[in-house]
Amino acid sequence: MNITIFVMTAIETPDEKTISSLKEEELPSYEFSKRGLFTAYSLETGERLFKDENDTWYASASFEKENFHDIKYGRQTFPPPYTDIPSEELSFLQILNRHGWIPLNAHYDKALCHVVAEVADLDSISLEKQSILAHADGDDDPQVAHSIHYIESKLAGKRTRFISGWESHSFLTITESKEYANQILFPVSSWLYLLYFDYFLKNNGNIPSDQMMPRLLGNLWASTMRDFPFNEKLIHSQKL
Repeated sequence: MNITIFVMTAIETPDEKTISSLKEEELPSYEFSKRGLFTAYSLETGERLFKDENDTWYASASFEKENFHDIKYGRQTFPPPYTDIPSEELSFLQILNRHGWIPLNAHYDKALCHVVAEVADLDSISLEKQSILAHADGDDDPQVAHSIHYIESKLAGKRTRFISGWESHSFLTITESKEYANQILFPVSSWLYLLYFDYFLKNNGNIPSDQMMPRLLGNLWASTMRDFPFNEKLIHSQKL
């Protein structure tokens, strides 16, 4: 199993030196129902910054991870107070510190996290492990989920499953298709889904797109959160 995490968090406005060095990237306008909702930028060092219509900045990065422990601590935006984790394992926190980026949400110590797992056979990964991945949990975390909620697609006979975490600010895409991962997920969709997710959380479960896939994802995310209406006919559920 190959695992990559895509993380994003709102930050204070970067300094002028950083802003002047940014290269603007083009987001596909048809993916958003409102023009100018997000602007994307890249740095020469590989990180990405986004700015929304309210001039809020977001730092984003991706990392390859080998195990649950590395996934869990790779999304930290503040050092965990309950354990002494080596700084090299706090990969996103290292980037924030290196650039002097200060997270805006001091009441939550983790970035939004989209876990992408590429597997040879989806059925070879137990539902329990799929749940852990969806929650971006570590080996030492208790299993609190009682089921998984997901939607599934198939391309050239290979399945892709999208699983929502329960109140965890994270979600999983697990796929059998290397082509889908390399050609669609990694370059574009993994980032877009984080932007949709951030908007969803801040705007009462709304999705800023008229496209089918974002709206299906929004319905899936709503199914594992409080107070958001959803259509249960459009999701699958399996007990753990």
